[in-house]
Amino acid sequence: EIAFYANSSIEDVLKKLETSEKGLSQQQVKERLTQYGPNQLEKRSVTWFQVLKKQILNPFIVLFIVIAAVYFFTHEYTEATILLIIMVLNTIIGFYQEYQSNRAMELLKSYLKTQIVTHRDDTDDTIETMQLVPGDIIKLNAGDIVPADCRLLATENCTIDESMLTGESMPVKKLHELSDKKVSAVYNAYTLVYAGTVMMDGNATAVVFATGQKTEMGSIAELVTKTIVKSALTKGTTQLAEIVFALVAISLVIVLGVNIFFKSGKMSFVDFLLFAGALAITAIPSALPVVITFCLTKGAMTLRQHKMIVKRLSSIEDLGSIEIFCSDKTGTLTENALTVQDLYDIKDQDILVYAALMKSILASTKKNILSGFDQAVEKALDDTQKKALHEYSIIEEFPFTYERYHTVSLVQKNKEYFLISKGPSEYIFPLCKLSKHDITKLNTWVKKHEEQGNRVLALAVKKIEHAFKDEKVEKYDKDYDHIGLISFADPLKPTAEVAIKKAEALGVKIKILSGDSVDVCFAIAQQLGLEDNKENIVLGADFAKADERHKKSLADKHTIFARVTPQQKYEIITLLQEKYSVGYLGDGINDAPPLKSAQVGMAVNSAAGVAREAADIIMLEKSLHNVLLGIEEGRKTIINTLKYIKITISCNIALFYALVFSSLFIDFLPMLPLQLTFLDLITDFPLISISTDPVNNQELQKPLRYSMKEVGLATFFFGLVRLPFDFLVFMFFKSNPNHAVLQTSWFITTSLFQFVLIFSLRTKIFFLRKPYPSLTLSGLCLFATSIVLILPFTNLGHTLFSFARPSWHDMAIIFMI
Repeated sequence: EIAFYANSSIEDVLKKLETSEKGLSQQQVKERLTQYGPNQLEKRSVTWFQVLKKQILNPFIVLFIVIAAVYFFTHEYTEATILLIIMVLNTIIGFYQEYQSNRAMELLKSYLKTQIVTHRDDTDDTIETMQLVPGDIIKLNAGDIVPADCRLLATENCTIDESMLTGESMPVKKLHELSDKKVSAVYNAYTLVYAGTVMMDGNATAVVFATGQKTEMGSIAELVTKTIVKSALTKGTTQLAEIVFALVAISLVIVLGVNIFFKSGKMSFVDFLLFAGALAITAIPSALPVVITFCLTKGAMTLRQHKMIVKRLSSIEDLGSIEIFCSDKTGTLTENALTVQDLYDIKDQDILVYAALMKSILASTKKNILSGFDQAVEKALDDTQKKALHEYSIIEEFPFTYERYHTVSLVQKNKEYFLISKGPSEYIFPLCKLSKHDITKLNTWVKKHEEQGNRVLALAVKKIEHAFKDEKVEKYDKDYDHIGLISFADPLKPTAEVAIKKAEALGVKIKILSGDSVDVCFAIAQQLGLEDNKENIVLGADFAKADERHKKSLADKHTIFARVTPQQKYEIITLLQEKYSVGYLGDGINDAPPLKSAQVGMAVNSAAGVAREAADIIMLEKSLHNVLLGIEEGRKTIINTLKYIKITISCNIALFYALVFSSLFIDFLPMLPLQLTFLDLITDFPLISISTDPVNNQELQKPLRYSMKEVGLATFFFGLVRLPFDFLVFMFFKSNPNHAVLQTSWFITTSLFQFVLIFSLRTKIFFLRKPYPSLTLSGLCLFATSIVLILPFTNLGHTLFSFARPSWHDMAIIFMI
């Protein structure tokens, strides 16, 4: 099939697909959507059944079932039933949290649907790419990710990055005309473009011939391959849980052995086995994956309020660890709402008309996306200039590249041809025939405006004898005889100064990587207090000349980088990543490598398709202030996740060892398996709301790069602090002839310990000072405490959980401890 589409004429391809250059009718689209299905690879949304299955197959729930089964076969039907009820409650809580998290993430993903311009019923329309069907006519522009396999109908300087399909790193030139050479393989089909490949340059019109699973990329899991990245915190917490599990397993085996050899006959082996299983469930932070997911999802929903959509959930934790944030200044610190401030034209010709000579302005419609410069030029045109524009026609446009660093347009007026070059003054001036006097005057004008923070665009124009298409533009792109300058004002965002102050408060260092000149960058940096010495600004050309050691020093010590290319941005971020955790905001085609290289990559919603795909977070509004709010939210997420770890493992480890060692000195179980499993449920219950807890501002003032070794040591330290109090419970109540008194007293004390630790460990400052705990956390703690204190006094507690009614003397001892 590839061979047919690659080797057949446009007419034959359109005929086979039963379409035309006018596009499909709505009726045809409807029929083909039914026939071929949506243009997507296998849908991977998680169903409620998959979430439930995952909860039930949790090893801790399996352990619950095994213990319940042992109770059942030993005819302890009441205990088996209660245990199953506890298991069901545990599963329901976990299922609800995870399912809600998945629904929230699906909601966020709905904001990120990719769109494409398609030509249907002879009219252009923007649709979601998943609505494409074979026979659709689509328009592709630089930066787009090709949404389906297509045959090209028209091309203009079209180059495609096919590396993810063919492995070839160099972009491929694509043409719509057939060549004499027959195509036999995917990699040499110059008239075809494939789903998942990237439009690097130019634009094209194409007809879709394969969608979804039928595309060349259909055998790959997704259009753009993604790796599920776990954050450092998630990895660390999982490792910590595994260490605890290993300690628990080893300790239980040892104690089980001791009980078998030294206490044989004094205690039922089955009872002790049930006790060991329940103890294992209690000791492990079984709700950790759910709590982490819930904290991250809450963070993602909060970021949505700051107009940030999270693609990779673990990137929220990574946000909290960011020490350096790199970004362009345009649109981040400035409004990117350019206005024409001033004009300079050596020959007093209408330089604005030349600036406006481009297809995107001449064919201006609501669907056209104009750059900031083009919008400003279009707004500045008066009626006479707009009329003058239509005397010209565009023959060819050669877009901006980082090799050429300017755009070139070939235009025609009557029978005369003109070449117009636009770009930064230092790249345009060398292309012109200028006297030393002219160059001095022009440079003085540029410097004056750039020192005010304005951006200057230079234009060079010359008449040429004939049009050219296939010849290299470099042959003609020189010896211009007419030059003009346009100064554009780009005011600072009202939030820029607030953002810089917030960055200081959060301990985040801001670095500006800009394509603008030194003077423009310095003017903005000086206004914001980022830099007060122009000599400290690093020019991209100087960075390129430096050796590796010097580059590391420049990247580390300097704040502002001017006239840098995307490749240099990638180098700077890669060098910084060796020492720091780095965030990056980019939106261009060539920003994909630095976006991938950074710890957290961000792109705006209007960014090139390839940049959006590479980013971890999509910003609906480009704003440094929002980025910093996101970093703050990331830190809150880390802090609240660590609260759960510290609280649960501290309590669990202390209780585990207290119960294990006390069991060696008595002839009965210090707590019944059923009591232990209920204890695990009731003490974890308030912690499901830990993500709602406010965080002390002092804890947000520096990047969080928690070492799990430190967290582990702190956790075990708090466990050791608590351990003597557990032994006090044992010492006070072990001699009571009614075994249930010790079991009940230990159950109440342990529960209260855990609730006290929630309020003690939730903040590093004295717990009665602000910020106060969230109402949800306080409410659930109060509810759980009520159950713990009331249940032992009820018939239900006596019958189901074998609790003994505590005396007021017993309660006084418990509260004293």
